[in-house]
Formats: sequence, C-alpha cells, structure tokens
Amino acid sequence: MAEQIAEQLNLEYEEAISYVETFMDIVLEALGRGDRIEIRGFGVFQIKEYQERKGRNPRTGAAVRVARRRTVKFKPGKALRDRVREAGFKELGRKKKKPSARKKVPI
Repeated sequence: MAEQIAEQLNLEYEEAISYVETFMDIVLEALGRGDRIEIRGFGVFQIKEYQERKGRNPRTGAAVRVARRRTVKFKPGKALRDRVREAGFKELGRKKKKPSARKKVPI
C-alpha cells in the first residue's frame, strides 16, 4: 500500500510508510477505545462483543464454557461492494479436488 501511495502522490517511500503507519495507529487506538470507524465508501470497522456462553466440543460432545470476547467486525461500504462486483472473477489458484477413491453404488 505504501508503494502505491508513494507513486500516486509522488512521495518518498519512507514518507508513505509513515502515513500508512500513522493511519493504522489511529485506527487501532480508536478501536481500542471501542469507537466505531467509518470510512465513507469503504466501510465501517467496529467492535463486536460476545457474551460468555455454553458450547460443545464437537469431537467429544462435552459441554464447555466459551469465554466472553471482543472482536473487530468490518462491514464494506456500497462503493467497495460495487467495485468488487465489477472486478469480476479470477482463477484463485486452488487445486481441484481429486475424485474420491470410493465407488458410488446406485440406490
């Protein structure tokens, strides 16, 4: 990102890095305070709190306590969603699954 900012704004690379790091510091500080950050056209970052709850271990089925936690949620803005839709699809470079070795038996 810093390289592209430096190119587009005709800045030194180190200066662009400073801008990106400052932006990230501001975002992290605001989220640390629990503030909501809205960047028009891009999206919204906000803290989501999950209360403590009971869960199950999927392997054993035993009841477990899932601790209370906080996480960051991102909701893309309309301009970002539209830009992504317009971009189309590219090959993601995923390997195709090999066919199963099991024989399919007709029912």
